[in-house]
Amino acid sequence: MARNRYKLLVGSLLFLVLGSGFVPASADPRLFAALLLQNMLVGVLVFWEERPWVLLGSLLLVLGLEIAGQVWGWSTVRAYTGGAYSIFCFSITLRIFRKVLAPSRVTTELLAATMCGFVLLGMVGTFLFVIIDVVQPGAFTDVGQGPGNVQSLNYFSFITLLTVGYGDIVPLSNVARKATILLGLLGHFYDVFVISVIVGKYLGGVGADEAPRP
Repeated sequence: MARNRYKLLVGSLLFLVLGSGFVPASADPRLFAALLLQNMLVGVLVFWEERPWVLLGSLLLVLGLEIAGQVWGWSTVRAYTGGAYSIFCFSITLRIFRKVLAPSRVTTELLAATMCGFVLLGMVGTFLFVIIDVVQPGAFTDVGQGPGNVQSLNYFSFITLLTVGYGDIVPLSNVARKATILLGLLGHFYDVFVISVIVGKYLGGVGADEAPRP
């Protein structure tokens, strides 16, 4: 598992982002919570040999919050879940940067790690927007109210990162607009940084292969 950890993780992340698109909207909030937990469980399992206590703690915290939300109807559970999941994302991201910056050639595992980083950035953006929407209801247009708006804000987060800009969801409050700018800047920085590192590794590998042997 350790040799393919980032491939497994990127598969889990894509399942999280895309998996809820195949069910009715009425089932979406609970399904999204289940998909979030499976992603965190995969993260704990693939890094188990490194004793990932932060990842495990984040998983248990999110599980407890989701149970509390279901039992007591905790309306702001998504905001607290977002904070716990963001801790999980940052912990994984540190491991990704160690992988990307390590002296090595370009491999499918390296490419999977960089893809994980991008998707994790989109998930952090999702819950950043969720927290803003909880604190300032109506901060975004056309995202709905209640737990179901997580998917709308998830969509808006990735559309912002991908610089598609359909305009169907618009940040209205000043905080929402600044957060959107921040996410866009982080997305561009990530793209430039990762591309430069991967190109450098690729050129270094080609140079090493072409170097004359004694």
